[in-house]
Amino acid sequence: MRILAGAVWTVTVLSLASGAPGGGAPRSSTVLVAGPERSAGSAPAGVQEQGAAPPPVATPLTSRAVRAAVKSARAAVSSGRVADGLKGYESVLASSASSGKSRAEALYWAGMLRLSPDPALRDIDRARAWLGELKVFHGEDRRQDEVAIFLSLTEELGDLHRGAQSVRTELEAMDRDREACRLEKVEAADKVVALTSENQSLKDAESAHRAEILSLRDEIKRKDEALRKVKEVVVGWKTPR
Repeated sequence: MRILAGAVWTVTVLSLASGAPGGGAPRSSTVLVAGPERSAGSAPAGVQEQGAAPPPVATPLTSRAVRAAVKSARAAVSSGRVADGLKGYESVLASSASSGKSRAEALYWAGMLRLSPDPALRDIDRARAWLGELKVFHGEDRRQDEVAIFLSLTEELGDLHRGAQSVRTELEAMDRDREACRLEKVEAADKVVALTSENQSLKDAESAHRAEILSLRDEIKRKDEALRKVKEVVVGWKTPR
């Protein structure tokens, strides 16, 4: 599952519709599609957290400005400035003036670029939102088959990601259990050492008590013998033999 989740598909994107305004489109471009590396609750650096991407906020662009933005975004993508191209296409999508072919083109490229393996660009939820809008509202667009394939792939990647997340959660739980067991073993070992030391102390104390008892017995014997001798001297009494 890890291998599948981290697999990278290389897809050659065909040229844009020949009738798109503003001149020719990039003849071909390579888009790398990688499995999502973030959980549903976190976003990669540089990308705002998204659920399903919200509808774009309308900005006051004129139709002429939209066409210029599309042309500029095409040039940025063709020259390798992918981040600038993505920004341009998404500005088109945020404009109330975008419609028809310009919006379809922006939806396609914004969706494809949001599938980039670059964490600063990748946002699977946004990609699905853009491509999903293209599929539903621009059925006449010739890239419908490609969009359907990518939407299916992103769904599979999402399943793989969720499965990987489940495995990670289980591994984290196992790690916590293993750490708890280790701490219990350390605590048990410390108790054994303490009990061993206490037992040795008790043994030493017992030996000392035994030695003290023997010493007292010897002292009593000496005193008894001294007392017997005193009696013999004082009263002439002798212990019967």
